[in-house]
Formats: sequence, C-alpha cells, structure tokens
Amino acid sequence: MHKYAPLIFVFFIASFLTACGSGSTTAAIAIYDLPVPVTIDSANTHRLIGGAVQGTTLTLGNTVSTFTGTPGSATGFSNYSTVNGPPAAFNHPTDITTDGTDFYVSDYGNNAIRKVTASGEVTTLQCTTDGTASSTFYRPTGITTDGTNLFVVDSGTNTIRFIDMATRIVTIIGSTDSKAGSVDSIVPADARFNQPTGITTDGQNLYVADSGNHTIRRINIATKAVSTLAGTSGSTGSADGIQGAARFYLPSRITTDGVSLYVTDFYNRIIRKIDIGSGTVTTLAGVSGQLGSDRGATDSTDGTGSTARFNQPNGITTDGTYLYVTDSYLNSIRKIDKTSGNTTTIIPVDTLHTPLGITTDGVSLYVADTYIVIRDPKTYVDTYTYSNSIITVQ
Repeated sequence: MHKYAPLIFVFFIASFLTACGSGSTTAAIAIYDLPVPVTIDSANTHRLIGGAVQGTTLTLGNTVSTFTGTPGSATGFSNYSTVNGPPAAFNHPTDITTDGTDFYVSDYGNNAIRKVTASGEVTTLQCTTDGTASSTFYRPTGITTDGTNLFVVDSGTNTIRFIDMATRIVTIIGSTDSKAGSVDSIVPADARFNQPTGITTDGQNLYVADSGNHTIRRINIATKAVSTLAGTSGSTGSADGIQGAARFYLPSRITTDGVSLYVTDFYNRIIRKIDIGSGTVTTLAGVSGQLGSDRGATDSTDGTGSTARFNQPNGITTDGTYLYVTDSYLNSIRKIDKTSGNTTTIIPVDTLHTPLGITTDGVSLYVADTYIVIRDPKTYVDTYTYSNSIITVQ
C-alpha cells in the first residue's frame, strides 16, 4: 500500500476553474503601492495580529490531539454543544483563525463558516448582506480576523468577504458574477481576483495570496481599495525582487508579524518573505522546484535557508519569532526561524491527514486537518482515511 496526501490545493484550484466563471471581461490592471507597516511595541505581548496571537514564543511538547470534529468521518455537517447534540462534523476544513478567545474555520465542503469556542462548542455563522437577506458562501478557503471583522476568501466566487462580527453583515470585495481576473481598483465591485486562497491582516490592511494570478494583493480595510503588493499577474517564476519584479507560482497561504509577510509559495515549494514597507520579496527557506522527498528515511529535509526542502508547503502562521508551516503532502508541521530561515520538523511525517490552515492562540497550534488516501499499488484503488477535524499541537 502507498499512503499519500492528495495534492489538495491544486485540486481546489481545478475545481474553481471548472465550477466558476474563469474568464475576465476586463484587461488586467495593476496598481502597485506600499503600505505603512504597523508599529510594533516590543512590550506588547499576547497581541492579535495575522489572525493569530503573537508576542509569546510557543513552548510545544509536540503532543497532537483532536480539538473538535469527528476523526474518521468521511464528510458531515453538524454543530456541537457541550450540553447535548451530536459530535461536530466538518467537510474539508481548509483554514482557521482566532480572535484570542474563539476560533473560526472555513469549512470548504459545507460552504460555511464555523465558530469554535475554547471549550470546543461548534456553531455555524448565519450571515446577511443587509441585515435581512441571507448571505451564502461558496468554497471558502481562507480566513483571518482583526477581532472586529472576519475576512474570508470565498474562492468559489473569486471574492473577499468582510463579516462584521457583531452584526454578521457581509460586505463583498470583487465581482458580483464570480468572474475571475486581475483588476486593482478603489471601487470594491470593480476589483477582480483569480482563485484567491490565503489571507491575513495587520489590522490596517488585508493581504491576499491571489493564487491564480500568482500575485500578492492588498486591501485597505478602511477604504476597501484593492492594489497589488508583489508579483505580476499571469507570470510565474521564483525570482526575488521588488514588487512587480518578483515572481510566484501559485502562492497558497500567508501570515504577517506586522513588518513582513510570509508566504507559502506552493508550486515553487519555498517560503517567501515580503518586506511590507519596501515590497521587497526574498526567499527565506527552500529551493524553487526542488522537491522534498516523497517518503522514506529522508522525508522532511531540515536545514537553514536553501538547504531546507519542502513538498507541499501550505498553511502558515507565526508566534512572532517562529513560523509554523503545514507540509501537506508529508502530513507534517515544520518550524522556521523567521530571521535565519532555520527549518526543523516538529510534527513528523504521516502524523496528520493533509493539514492545511494553521493558527495559534499564543499557547498551542490549531490545524485544519482533512484526509489522506491509501492507494493499492497493484490495483490503483484508493481508500480514504479522513480526519475532517481541528487538531491541536501542544
């Protein structure tokens, strides 16, 4: 038997292209600008930024357990109460964020946003567009929060959704007809994205991994204006450089410490760093195109900078000192010193089930875990081992 994690990110992208309008009626329009990095107070520990709690370096014993969900369940949809009701069920959770108290999950297969309390109680957000009409989601893949709003990448419609956490009213950034494209604009409805996947925030701006365009986009939270921070739409590659000179290849997910952005450059199999103030892109860890070995004695190659190797780097978060990356194909979690690029494997190969999104509450890691496949090498028949749950690493 050969165990492998599906190339789930590319599967999602292909699904979007098939299910949604992928053509653009507007030529690509790029507006490059440079946002102002947020002010970092060295004494301000345990602060919310990047959809995670940062400022205190995690001390992990690398104990893996189920926080919520029903491991082994193929697909499902049910909320969970600590008083009564069935166990919570998810259908391919893809990302997770926290406001420091509760957690929020993009439940891709259920087209829903789920809320999870610290005690593990799961509910489903009921959102509206104007306080009366219901607002629905289609293939949400990324989620982050500034504590006041949730920000969701609704990949199936090529839009970014703002959700007011108090009123649950949704504001949409992007096409009203799900058309893909690459258009920067000060008018939210005129902006276009192409299979966006990951999202993060420094409290002033949103930063979006616009995977199909191979770019990193910026959304000003106050004005909702959309611009491009780095990369050039339609151009793939791995070149480092300033803003439009840099190249990405299906950037997947993204996090920030307020000064820099950190991106899992999925198809390049590397981790990129973007200086917010200058727009300069560098490669922090890995070598473009060089695959971390599939499985065996040398699965996850650890090392510093270019000596490290990744297979399918996907989810990413930070405690302010280290980055934590889900290497989806290897079903493992990697830890990277965000200054030196030194990479180590903290959760070994085949411990998880295609881990995707990841966040931290300042104490533990929380991971959106999906499924793996076991293929018979003689018959090529696949059997699935599901997680569909949220995993903690403590």
